[in-house]
Amino acid sequence: MRPRSLAPAVAVVGAGWAGLAGALALAEAGLRVTLFETAPQAGGRARSVTLATPLGPIAIDNGQHLIVGAYRQTLGLLARLGAGPLLRRHRLHLVSDRGLSLRAAPLPAPLHLGWGLLRAGGLDWSERMAMLRMMRALRRARWQVRPNETVAALLERLAQPSGPVSKLWAPLCVGALNTLPAHACARSFAAVLRDTLGAARHDCDFVAPDAPLGALLPDRGLARLRALGATIRLRSTLRELRRSPSGWRLDAAEEPFAALLLALPPWSAAAPLGRLGVDTSVLQRFVPEPIATAWALWPAGEAPRLARWSMLEEDPQRARFGQWVFDRGIIGPARVAGVVVSVASRIADQPAQALADGIAAQLRDAFGGPAPSAIRIVTERRATFRCTPGLQRPACDHFGREAPGLWLAGDYTWPDYPATIEAAVRSGQRAAAGMLASLAAAPQPQHGHATDVPA
Repeated sequence: MRPRSLAPAVAVVGAGWAGLAGALALAEAGLRVTLFETAPQAGGRARSVTLATPLGPIAIDNGQHLIVGAYRQTLGLLARLGAGPLLRRHRLHLVSDRGLSLRAAPLPAPLHLGWGLLRAGGLDWSERMAMLRMMRALRRARWQVRPNETVAALLERLAQPSGPVSKLWAPLCVGALNTLPAHACARSFAAVLRDTLGAARHDCDFVAPDAPLGALLPDRGLARLRALGATIRLRSTLRELRRSPSGWRLDAAEEPFAALLLALPPWSAAAPLGRLGVDTSVLQRFVPEPIATAWALWPAGEAPRLARWSMLEEDPQRARFGQWVFDRGIIGPARVAGVVVSVASRIADQPAQALADGIAAQLRDAFGGPAPSAIRIVTERRATFRCTPGLQRPACDHFGREAPGLWLAGDYTWPDYPATIEAAVRSGQRAAAGMLASLAAAPQPQHGHATDVPA
């Protein structure tokens, strides 16, 4: 194995989950990695924050994120970093304040789901059979849908009654794709169903962390990178990319890099790439969509009895925009629950107090009193991209011809997933593998003493 000092130097720009996954793969393969991140902390759009509350500071996440058993690459990476003991698996049990109850049975797939659908509470027999027929139809079609089909069109084509649509399929679509069914990509929705409800029994498990997201990948990933000799540059904003005969140069970086992994959201990557002179139209088609999380807090021991997770009935006419609630247990002095408001562009003009009042009313209706002592709303304004039909996903080497040695990573580059943690991790690992193969195939510089030869 060559000494690390002779290994190629590579740059990773962006310390979100895609950038961290890629940087770790590159560093573990022996490359000299420099990781650049604009923010003062790693984690990107899935990071830890500290909220100031009337009950004291609360360490929590910037938004309520969901990890499921199908996130194999994510769970594998967290296990390798020693975060496995912080995760708790729970067999799928979907409940809502509208009476739905869907529990996966402890049976081999696909019987676990079939039995769960047939015994689902809150739906009549014909509705349960319609749901089962839809899953069978998608499986027979190998989870393929019609070109440019929306989720709403898919549900209509597969004859889904209003009960399953409003109680299950629409909330799943909004929660997973952060896009309303009338505009959401049926291909991505089918991929989510394929890899969760339609896959192995444990793939639809909910995996709940016992710590904020920062304690999973971001903090442990940075520690592992430093142990491998990587250079970490937080608070370092990329302003200029230059391609020279000696490699890639980033702003004031001391040395050129043999290759560059750009692990930024598409709207952030477009600016430096545009200044480089490449065609960024594929990136400009992505439209950001916000997600708001209302963190509800009670003094420890004074909260109502909460479900571990539950779907809430959304009623925009009464300013009730919460769709999911997750019980995060006791954190410091408080009992904390996260209420997710997806497609939060719809509430851009909603006063914060009115939104908090609506969330409090939803929690009271679902679980009874007492009301939360405080609600803190955190909005990630560019949480995901709008997952619409026909949206072209660039490959990790999309700019390989125009800019050799430049690679892309990010949830938006994974072919059929919406913006998820798993798509981000997969994309970072895939881009790193491509970079490693490309560098291995390239001619290596010769080290030693040079001798002048007269012409």
